[in-house]
Amino acid sequence: MEKTLVFLDYANLNAASRANGCQVDGAALLEYLADEAEGRFLKGAFAYVPIDPRQEHAQDRAIGELWDAGYVVRSKVGTMAGSTYKCDFDVEITLDLVKTAYDMEPDIVVLVSGDSDFAPAVLALRERGIRVEAASFESSMSWLLRQRCSGYIRLDELVAGPGVVPQGDEPEAPLQREEPAETEPEVSVASREAEGAGIRCISLPMADSAL
Repeated sequence: MEKTLVFLDYANLNAASRANGCQVDGAALLEYLADEAEGRFLKGAFAYVPIDPRQEHAQDRAIGELWDAGYVVRSKVGTMAGSTYKCDFDVEITLDLVKTAYDMEPDIVVLVSGDSDFAPAVLALRERGIRVEAASFESSMSWLLRQRCSGYIRLDELVAGPGVVPQGDEPEAPLQREEPAETEPEVSVASREAEGAGIRCISLPMADSAL
């Protein structure tokens, strides 16, 4: 079994989900990323959740659901910046990526984010022989990060489309893992559907906890 670590950049995923008119089920996502049927063993999962200083309890439900799903949740209150707020977790995630990888010695690290700022950390892990996969919606995936990673997981396949799928009537849809190409035009896609495996996913209306 390959030891797998998952790092969830909650703000990045949530913004991309909203842009695609959906909300990803964190539990289903985690089950896929560390699928025992693929020989993966979940060594640890970490989620980083920013808190709006104007509504410090708005994310309580989302945080609770992440804990229930198996994530270790790390949150911090942001600072006001004009009419909005800033809460950057890049430094914390980067440090944890490197430190946890050294301490826990995983075979695979999955970074749920499309932020190119993580490219140097990804390379540092790969230099240690760790496979690093990036999971993100196509629209929010940095080509630099995608190119630096060992593989790419398209989260677009998690959702049924622009419409809302009622809870309890979720379709099964495959996720796709892609190997990075040297140039962008043509990328070979290996679909989980071809392997006879799927993932139970939910497309939900955005909750109050969404950023």
